[in-house]
Amino acid sequence: MKKLLLLSLAIILTSCDYFSVEKKKPKFANFKKNKIEFNENTIILTHAYRNTTPDEFRGLLDSLGSKPKFKKVALQELEKIEKKKVDFKLFVDERNIENYIFAYACDFYQLDEHRAATVVDALSKEVKKESNKQDVQYQRIHGRFFFTPTSKIVKLKYLKSYKENRKYQAEYIVASKSGGGMGLLISNLENIDFERSIKRLAVN
Repeated sequence: MKKLLLLSLAIILTSCDYFSVEKKKPKFANFKKNKIEFNENTIILTHAYRNTTPDEFRGLLDSLGSKPKFKKVALQELEKIEKKKVDFKLFVDERNIENYIFAYACDFYQLDEHRAATVVDALSKEVKKESNKQDVQYQRIHGRFFFTPTSKIVKLKYLKSYKENRKYQAEYIVASKSGGGMGLLISNLENIDFERSIKRLAVN
């Protein structure tokens, strides 16, 4: 019975939909070239990032001819975000298409330490399962929970590798005290996860 309960929690928690409430899904107020605005505050990306469309992203991925495995992984991540059927935006590093960020809108219940730990564990299991399907190696770097004066944030960071190719990824779930929130999936080669900018979220 305990195993069945844990399995049910893992399945439920692997999506922002677990935290959704019965009201209209939120939309982001604005997206600029390298800025994500949320709760009247901003996540600053490096200047090389720009907002792009899913179709343009698919076209850009064709340049990864020498890395078909990670092209496939990127397309699977895009498909996963699109299946959420929520407002989302995609940012790509103009210097390297392998560096990209998905930001998507969600509603959340409030997070506490116990729930955050459960979410990190569920996300970790989901990513490991996806890595097995993608035939790439998965290594969890860390999962943690932190907060700003008006938001609580869950973070999972991991490394995906295939032969000599390595990619760092970080997933964030940001829940504001007002109930609004967003998810972020950050993927790049340089081990940059923008945590400093995200920590400044909603600090008024």
